[in-house]
Amino acid sequence: MSLISNTSEMPTILLVDDDTEVTYCVQSLLECDGYNCIMATSGEDAIRIVKNKHVDIVLLDVLLPDMNGFTIAEKIKGIAPDFLPIIMISALDSDDHKIEGLTYADDYITKPFSSRELIARIKSLLRNSRLHKDLSISKQRFELLYENFPHLYISLDSQMKISDCNSFYRKKFNVTKNEIIGKSIFELFVDDEFSVLEHFFITLQKFRTVKQRIFHLKKQGTDEVIFVNVTAVFIGDDDTGLDIVIAMEDLTRQIKIQEEQKIARRQLYKSARLASIGTLASGVAHEMNNPLTAILGFSSAIMDRFDNEEEMEASELKQYLHIINTEALRCRDIVENLSRFAREGGECQTGPVKLSECIDHSVQLMHSKFVKAAVVLEKNISGEVIIAGDTAKIEQLFINILTNCVDFCDTECRIKITQTQSRDEIRFFAIKVEDNGPGIRPDIISKVFDPFFTTKEVGRGTGMGLAICYRIMEDLNGNIDIRSDGVHGTTVVLEFVKYAADY
Repeated sequence: MSLISNTSEMPTILLVDDDTEVTYCVQSLLECDGYNCIMATSGEDAIRIVKNKHVDIVLLDVLLPDMNGFTIAEKIKGIAPDFLPIIMISALDSDDHKIEGLTYADDYITKPFSSRELIARIKSLLRNSRLHKDLSISKQRFELLYENFPHLYISLDSQMKISDCNSFYRKKFNVTKNEIIGKSIFELFVDDEFSVLEHFFITLQKFRTVKQRIFHLKKQGTDEVIFVNVTAVFIGDDDTGLDIVIAMEDLTRQIKIQEEQKIARRQLYKSARLASIGTLASGVAHEMNNPLTAILGFSSAIMDRFDNEEEMEASELKQYLHIINTEALRCRDIVENLSRFAREGGECQTGPVKLSECIDHSVQLMHSKFVKAAVVLEKNISGEVIIAGDTAKIEQLFINILTNCVDFCDTECRIKITQTQSRDEIRFFAIKVEDNGPGIRPDIISKVFDPFFTTKEVGRGTGMGLAICYRIMEDLNGNIDIRSDGVHGTTVVLEFVKYAADY
């Protein structure tokens, strides 16, 4: 299918020739082929028509009464808003004339010529014209996008000097193009990142791929630094001197919000730990009473024997002291576990952690609660499993989960902690914590990780336990999932990242 049949409007051809007989002959030929024609008999007429009417191509005779075709072609090129192809027609067929004609026109055809040749040349130039217009439109769209897109855009030449910047950049830093063009790109970033930035651009030019990285951009004229996500694209256009285009997204507000969220999260962790300590306090006090009673009882017995000057066998004294020592160590372990749990953890300090030890410490802290609720605990986790985690956070995680297990069991509570299959056995180690409680109704299971959501009675819970668990697993790059049919208990599945030496 030809170019002409694909266009909604037929191209308009301007015929410039003072020989009316030739003009009408060519007009008839072109109109038969579907073109619109406009005729001019002088150079002035041709220039006026180009100024006032839409013309797609010009057929121009070299010899005209008021001026020659070379001059007319030069003037038409000067006033045409876009690329307007000109075919120069002449009986002059010397090489000098052809060269001179092609200096100003886009094609040169000598008389006499065949109608097929003329149509072929017209179609060829119209295709070029269409491509030129498409390219011009693409360039305008790029310039419009470049200038108005809400990112900081900068263009660099091959010397890493700024050759252009968009309006968003100029408004952000209150500068003009003249103030920024010609500067080295390295002047815009903090000095500490010079070597990293240099390597960034060297790699970009070497491999000619899109590069992305966060850098610190100096706000000109102030001490303020903003965080920007830099995306650089290698262009390497020798014609324009353009080498690299950089798009920078201002992440300062986003990063500040993330930092504020981290601070809030730390406070949340601390509050949750303190709340857990309050819950555990009475149980720990009861746990301490038994060994303290033994210590006081046997130490008092020894003192009474000495006060009454009663003889005591060395073996008996050793037995009493052994009991006192054992019970004192038991008190120490209870206090140490509680102290370690209460210690402020701050950010997750990821390192090698023995999962079974964390679970054991959590169970020890829950011991009195387990005794009171007659909990039957079954634990089957290998002591060799090393995960990447934070001991304090993981202990808090299990205390929250185990507390829920106990709180929601109406009768004798049975809890099982066992290994299960992970979605990725190479990277993750998964366990499940199961209880025999009433389970969670299907209509609310999607809400259990929401902060302050609770089904406990007023005063028995804040609704933060599982929300904290979710955040902890998120910080540890793990996963937590809760499964329940609302009848046969609840299962909490935890996936921990396995620890690797190069973690």
